[in-house]
Amino acid sequence: MKEYLRKKKWRISIAERFRQTLAAEGIKLPFSIDNPPGLSYFARRNSICRTNGDEMKSRYMFPESADRSALDEFVLGCDAMKEIMAVVRQVARYDVNVLLMGESGTGKEMLAKIIHLQSPRAGYPFVPVNCGILSGIMFEDKLFGHEKGAFTGAVEQKIGCFEAAHRGTLFLDEVGELPIDNQIDFLRVLEDFQFMRIGGSDLIQVNVRVISATNKDLKEEIRKGAFREDLFYRLQVIPIYLPPLRERKNAIPGMVAYFLDQFEAIYKKAKPVLHDGVIDLFVRYDWPGNVRELKNMMERIFIINNGSRVCVQDLPSDFLWHFEEPAEVMDLAEIRKNAETKAILDVLHRTRGDREKASRLLNISPRTLRYKLQKYDIKIDRSLNGIASDS
Repeated sequence: MKEYLRKKKWRISIAERFRQTLAAEGIKLPFSIDNPPGLSYFARRNSICRTNGDEMKSRYMFPESADRSALDEFVLGCDAMKEIMAVVRQVARYDVNVLLMGESGTGKEMLAKIIHLQSPRAGYPFVPVNCGILSGIMFEDKLFGHEKGAFTGAVEQKIGCFEAAHRGTLFLDEVGELPIDNQIDFLRVLEDFQFMRIGGSDLIQVNVRVISATNKDLKEEIRKGAFREDLFYRLQVIPIYLPPLRERKNAIPGMVAYFLDQFEAIYKKAKPVLHDGVIDLFVRYDWPGNVRELKNMMERIFIINNGSRVCVQDLPSDFLWHFEEPAEVMDLAEIRKNAETKAILDVLHRTRGDREKASRLLNISPRTLRYKLQKYDIKIDRSLNGIASDS
């Protein structure tokens, strides 16, 4: 009995982490966390998640009709995201490559997981690969694996991400960072899904769906010669663009409320009430880090704040800095005029209006001094107090 309870507690904690991951993008899972689905395991190398296919699909597919469906939770009242999710519903059922485009923090990996979980491949691995940190032999080893003894340090056989994702989905994050030399190898595998491990001679056949993501303009990269055009069209069968948060600001109040509810459950602490001025600043801010930045900000506020209410002055100073009025700046010519006028007046007072002495002290010629007196309209005479400026 104790062993059963221990395993059940472990399964609940794993399911809770999975729920929190989806919840960060506003996705509400259709099951109670106290009675989670029987995940055989959730966390493994390369974040592979596996369970019975029919069970996974029945528990994680969005319901076709519901008063408050997971789809509504995800889009949070944003028309642009509703349109995207309508496309996702159609795309997920067909085994085609998808290219997700958008700025960092817009939720591209989460959307890739949603596509995977709604597809016929949902019961098989979802394997993410960060292409931005791979090049050369590291890229080949990561994707294709190696045989024992293939190179120094290869003490055992290792399967690559393509094999790990067999019958599932391979998610290529930051695909625009892929070195041009490795793009050729990758394109060849995409054509027939056959390859050999490093140091191997056996041809390996895999059945994989590829979803890619990038925050770059790949067409511009093609023009610069940094990305292969044939690979681009191989990956971009279905392109989906995720708009940045600044283009869907009407969703921000809903996201703020959602994140507060989420952190209240996680940290077992009463959530504060946000002053209307705080929400107004959140809507005005452009959020260059998108949803990820907004979530981090809400977590920071939630943890640091000890009161029941958060006002504008309670927000972090590095955030409020964006709304400070810039100090008035004079142009350089005006600054120079004021400085030179003050210096000339001071010296003329000290020399009682003697231009010869004043020019020597200022280290300029008498002619230059006369020019500046006229330019800055400085009136002088030989009396002690007869020096003035109309500037």
